[in-house]
Amino acid sequence: MNTQVSPIPERIRARVHDKAIQRVTRMYSATIDEIFVELFQNARRASAVSVEVTLTNGPDDSTCIVTVSDDGIGIADPAVLLSYGQNGWRCSLVESEDAAGMGFLSLARRGCTVVSRPMSDVEAPAPGWRVNLTPEHFSGQSEALVEADDDAPLRSGTRVSFVVEKNLPDMHHTVLQAVRPAADYYPLPVRFIDLTGDEPKSLVLVNKMYLDNCIHGEHFNGLYFGVFRAHRYGRHEHDTNFHGLTLPLQLPSVDSLERRPWSVRLDITHCPDLELVLPARREAVQTPFLDTVREKALLAIYRAMSRDPDPRPSFEDWNRASEAGIDIPQPPAELQPWRPDPADIDRRYDGTAARAVGPDSLLMDFDMDPHHAQAFWRAAERGGIADRIFRPNRRLEGYGWYDRLARITEIRFEVTLKGQSYRLEDYPIPEFDGSHEGRLPDRPDVICVGVTVDSGNPVIYLSTDVSFASGSDAWVNDSLPLVTSSSEIT
Repeated sequence: MNTQVSPIPERIRARVHDKAIQRVTRMYSATIDEIFVELFQNARRASAVSVEVTLTNGPDDSTCIVTVSDDGIGIADPAVLLSYGQNGWRCSLVESEDAAGMGFLSLARRGCTVVSRPMSDVEAPAPGWRVNLTPEHFSGQSEALVEADDDAPLRSGTRVSFVVEKNLPDMHHTVLQAVRPAADYYPLPVRFIDLTGDEPKSLVLVNKMYLDNCIHGEHFNGLYFGVFRAHRYGRHEHDTNFHGLTLPLQLPSVDSLERRPWSVRLDITHCPDLELVLPARREAVQTPFLDTVREKALLAIYRAMSRDPDPRPSFEDWNRASEAGIDIPQPPAELQPWRPDPADIDRRYDGTAARAVGPDSLLMDFDMDPHHAQAFWRAAERGGIADRIFRPNRRLEGYGWYDRLARITEIRFEVTLKGQSYRLEDYPIPEFDGSHEGRLPDRPDVICVGVTVDSGNPVIYLSTDVSFASGSDAWVNDSLPLVTSSSEIT
């Protein structure tokens, strides 16, 4: 069998295949909140002064009609609605916002009716027009008929209507809850009008400032950073505003030593260098400029911290800010006092307030199981060193005062019975006879605790009356108490 092989072309060029156009109904999820975001952005770009969202009853009891109206410059050429990647915006706007002309595809799966009247250069208004678009029109399977419409907005503007199903009993609440996120930080006033009931309902949605209540702000290349306290944004939390559309840019945050984070939010005003993923702009493109934005955001936080009288930065943050020429006050020489952890893992957090450390302070740089920690704490109290022991904080490593503190690196228990000394783990324990009473060991004469400071030199010796003869993996019920014969404890 002879098979004819096509020659390898010398050159190739990008093109859009017909199959791609047939799949445009899958470029957006077609949720109504997504549609509101896209239509609101189109109204803003059309120089609208205000936007109205109207809810009316559909032709049957199972549907409602949502109409988004604006008083912008209108659409001069209806063909741009189905010319993907083309738009009628002015060149300066396209350049500054990277307007892709794809947001209208959010309606591709639902279909819609568009009524528009373009702004006229003369005193007489321009002709209005109407077009009904179905999913088949969006996918290029059929042509859409454009008709004249004298009921188009009086001077100029656009109305887009689409059908929603009454899948919930309270459509007023359902649609309003979808409008609110799109209107929250939108720069234009939005009025919501519900005409589905016996009495019309009208509500003007109050715009909010995205960076309202920030404690520090900075401009950079068409961006504005606002620094806040007491919030850390998660990976998928929105920290950036693009003219009312919010998205996660994963901007940095800084944790202070007092557990109150410093975070930053970003308002985009005019920044072509910051590329957003098209068509929905729900995330940013990973570019070197995005890395620069995150670095500038971090420096904005550092500058906010430099103006705070008590910012308490980690050494890493303090040092990084210092290298950038930003002078943040160092934290005071304070640490949280050490306390033994209980065996209950759900109650191990000790909220003891930090206090000043002195030259004779000790860092507990040694992990102990709860039963040994409790015994050591009793010995430290009896030996008068309990108030000198503090919890370590690795985020302070690098500060001179912290690095100079002595460390407790090892703790050993030695138990003496009838003149013979034993390591705690070697102390003689009776065989289990079925009762806990029969398992109690003999009461030792002396219990000594050796505290090694800074890897062996010096060693502090403490005397105590209680320890526990149990391994590190013991349950509470298996922790056998060793109580000296002279102890007041029975």
